[in-house]
Amino acid sequence: MKRPVRLALLGLVAAAAGSAPFWAPPALRRVPLFDANRVEVAGTRLLAPHEVVAASGVRIGASVWTDPAQWEAALERHPVIAEARVERRLPATLRIRITEKRPVALVAAGTLRPATAGGELLPVDPARVPVDLPLAGAAPDTATRVRDPATLRLLAEAGRLADADPMLMARVSELRGGPGGATWLVLAHPRAEVLLPAGAAEPRLTQLRATLADVARRVPQGGRAQVDARFADMVVVRLPEVAPAPAPQPVS
Repeated sequence: MKRPVRLALLGLVAAAAGSAPFWAPPALRRVPLFDANRVEVAGTRLLAPHEVVAASGVRIGASVWTDPAQWEAALERHPVIAEARVERRLPATLRIRITEKRPVALVAAGTLRPATAGGELLPVDPARVPVDLPLAGAAPDTATRVRDPATLRLLAEAGRLADADPMLMARVSELRGGPGGATWLVLAHPRAEVLLPAGAAEPRLTQLRATLADVARRVPQGGRAQVDARFADMVVVRLPEVAPAPAPQPVS
């Protein structure tokens, strides 16, 4: 079909579809011009595009006028996908847009598994899909969901901090329970370990950011400070002891 004729036909059938929504899509599904020859995928980070296409059931050759509800429902049954939408781009492209569930930490569940703030264990292999997430406890007795209350509290706090201060959480390598129900954040920065109570608000996080910047300047390479942010009006820093330099030996 010559291009001007093809474009004219495309314009006519699109106008017909818009003016007669009840009959037009079934009629258009029989027009070969609208058989999909391309499938695009957007929104993936944990999943590969081909995994999304396979989960959707979309196939090359399907009409772009097919009701997408069945494809979207199939996608949202996938354990990593929170939301999905399948859109048409005329004349022959289907675009799949997904929103993945957000992991906030890695949990030891046989192997390391990404977990959401609500305790869902996502079937994603961190060895195949690099994810920069802190460690947060263990869940040895379940395949799909964390049930241990202490680990659930850590995951909830990881999710809260990821929303409140993503730059801080990007530096956290581990979360573990501390005294009195506090949450330990062991920073990937090798010079500080932080004791931060669960539920710390923005003013306290601002104080903590400033303190960590100061610690980075003052603690020598190989040293490790203890930063205690549990108190209402202060952040306490315990600097590592520095061994005195050896006295110079007399030259004989």
